[in-house]
Amino acid sequence: MKKKLNKTTKSNLITYAMVVIVYIIVQLLVSGGAVSSLMKGLLVPLCVYSILAVSLNLTVGILGELSLGHAGFMCIGAFTSATFSKLTNGVIQPAGFRFFLAILVGAVFAGIFGLLIGIPVLRLTKQH
Repeated sequence: MKKKLNKTTKSNLITYAMVVIVYIIVQLLVSGGAVSSLMKGLLVPLCVYSILAVSLNLTVGILGELSLGHAGFMCIGAFTSATFSKLTNGVIQPAGFRFFLAILVGAVFAGIFGLLIGIPVLRLTKQH
């Protein structure tokens, strides 16, 4: 049974392979000391923005919906994450674990706000 991959699947596989290759290259550069501390600091927001761009592409590009609330929930998550990270600066060590917790807290708060806004919206019967 020979199964042919369609064009979209091939494109997705190429994209996934490129992401993995770039990740490996960046990890090798960081562990080898070839990346300055400034660039290390820039890699964190760059990765976060990449995740946000992928989620926005999923909503707008693939589903075809213009979601104006998407940016608002991103903002709530980012602000909560930054506030949590700032408040726990001297309390939670190491910084990588604090960063992971901050992302998790930001995602939870964005989800809670989405739920609070989504419950009344689900009760609507007509387009307004």
